[in-house]
Amino acid sequence: MIKTFVPVIVLGAAALAAAQDAPAVAAGVRTPRIAVINMETISSESVLGKGYAAQIQGLEKEIQTEGTKTQTELAKMDAAIKALQDELDKQAAVLSPEAAERKRQDIVKKTRDRQAYVEDGQQELQRMREQAEAKAQGLNNEFQQKIKPHIDAVAKEKGIDIILTSQVALTMNPQFDISREVIAKADAAERASPSAKPAATASPRPSAAPPAPKPTPTPTPSPKP
Repeated sequence: MIKTFVPVIVLGAAALAAAQDAPAVAAGVRTPRIAVINMETISSESVLGKGYAAQIQGLEKEIQTEGTKTQTELAKMDAAIKALQDELDKQAAVLSPEAAERKRQDIVKKTRDRQAYVEDGQQELQRMREQAEAKAQGLNNEFQQKIKPHIDAVAKEKGIDIILTSQVALTMNPQFDISREVIAKADAAERASPSAKPAATASPRPSAAPPAPKPTPTPTPSPKP
C-alpha cells in the first residue's frame, strides 16, 4: 500500500524553543506572533495538493490492475489443470499406461508453470510497489517545496514569527489557523500559472527492482516569515 499523501513539516528546535520561551522574553522585546497550519487540510483541499494526490492514486491503481490481471490468469491456469485431472480420472480405465502417464506429466508441468507464474508475479508486484513508493516519496517532497513559499508569503503578510503544525499543537484556537489563507494563495498561483501544475506521470513497469525502501515521513524546513 502506498503511503497516504499527507506531507509533514517538521519544526526546527529553534522554533519550538522560541515558542516555549515566549513568556520569558526580556523586557522591550515584543512577544512573537504564532500561527498554526494543518498540512493535511492544505494537501487535500488545495489545487496543488489534489494534483499530486491524483498522481499517487494513479500509481496505486496500476498496482491493483496488475494484481487483478495476475489473479485472472491464475484462475485460467487452475481451470486448465482441473480439466486435465478430471479427464484423467474419467478415462483412467480406458487409457493405456503410456497415455495415462503422459496426462499425468502434463498436469505436473502445468502445475509447475503455475507456481513459476505465481513467483514471477509476486516479484513483479513487489518491484512495482517499490517503484511506486519511491515515486510517491518524490511527489511528497516536490509538493512541500512548492507549497512552502505560499506558507512563507502568508506568514510575512500577517507578521507571523513562528508557525506550528496542528500535529504538534496540543490545543489550538481556530482563529490562529492560517491553512485557508495558504490554500487561497496557492490556488491563486496555480490559476495564474497553469504550467506550475504537476504534470500527470505514469509509472513505467520496472525491469529491475529499484533500491527504494519504504518511505518515512518527509521532513522539511520550518516555515519562516
